[in-house]
Amino acid sequence: MISLRLPSPYDRLLLPVYVPSLLMAVSQEALTILLPLYVLDSGAGAAFAAMIAGLRGVGILLFDVPAGMLVARFGDKPVLLGGLSLILFSLVLLASSNNPWMLGVAAVALGTGHAAWMLGRQSYLADICSTHELGRAIAAMAGLQRGGALIGPVAGGFLAGVVGFPIAFVAGAVCAVLAAVMVLSFAREVLVEHDHRDSSLGGTLAVLVDQRRVLATAGGSALVLQLMRASRQLLVPLFGQHVGLGITTIGAVYSMSTVVDIALFYPSGVLADRWGRKWSAVPSMLLYAIGLALLPLASGFYSLLAIATLLGFANGIGTGVVMIMGADFARASGRHGQFLGLWRLIGDVGISVAPMLTSTVVDAGGLAAASLTVAGIGLAGSAVMVWLVVETLTLKPQPQ
Repeated sequence: MISLRLPSPYDRLLLPVYVPSLLMAVSQEALTILLPLYVLDSGAGAAFAAMIAGLRGVGILLFDVPAGMLVARFGDKPVLLGGLSLILFSLVLLASSNNPWMLGVAAVALGTGHAAWMLGRQSYLADICSTHELGRAIAAMAGLQRGGALIGPVAGGFLAGVVGFPIAFVAGAVCAVLAAVMVLSFAREVLVEHDHRDSSLGGTLAVLVDQRRVLATAGGSALVLQLMRASRQLLVPLFGQHVGLGITTIGAVYSMSTVVDIALFYPSGVLADRWGRKWSAVPSMLLYAIGLALLPLASGFYSLLAIATLLGFANGIGTGVVMIMGADFARASGRHGQFLGLWRLIGDVGISVAPMLTSTVVDAGGLAAASLTVAGIGLAGSAVMVWLVVETLTLKPQPQ
């Protein structure tokens, strides 16, 4: 008889983590196109739509550190449920109102809920997975997030086009409810003994001081990798337009690149668990830098496809590595809630800075200058990763 039982650690993570992660990835990635389009559909201008979309990112940045403090104070499961509740509130608000002020409130709440959800998942995996299975566990979760990025915008756009934006937001709210039910029913309660004063702002500042070298070196490299990832999402379409490709063709190029990316989540997790996290991070950063440096050489469909595929491979081989290393360092710090809050803030700053850096350099020197600038930053970050960052697979977790 053929057994359908999943191997460890996937078996015990399927219901509490992976199914809710896929649901939320689809709904949250759909919002990347639905939110600005909804604002435009309500009669506002492009500038206001961009501002509302940006407020979601502001909410994430503002709540990364508080989410870590809440994990330290209350544990993973309450923060996961709190984040899902905020997302649910936001989607119901979007479905019921297109008032500009309410849209702003909903966008910030979406960001804060997303920050709590993402940090809570990472902390939960750090709590229940051993060191030599954490890479595979997080890489699979990150792979599902990439799958959501492929499915969500298509599904969300289809729903909004056929039945309207409010129903699309209601569908997202249903996803949040189902995810909350799964977390409530199947996620384990992780009891951590600690001094509640340690979960205050003072405790976070103490972690910032104690872990300053780790945050400066490893955190800086993580910021650079996130910067390159976000820049890829901007630069590949821009270079496609630059060489005269149509929107449909550019979408096909990016989709094929994403398929390569998603296909590598399992080998990247195995690589991180068997050989070490840097065996995933360093090749990813170097290949990213090479791919970004080659983008100015794109002259048509096939050359852009080859470079985009290389970038997809770079992203895939580093699937989840920022989260994996963050979880390793957090467990070694002995106060992983506070550390993860700071770690996620650094990575999210890298994501947020990418559009501003790209637009600034494009205005000053053109697309090629922007791509080469990010590639140079990537090479510097990979050098820091090679020579100044320890291999976190060998770090010993400290009791909290």
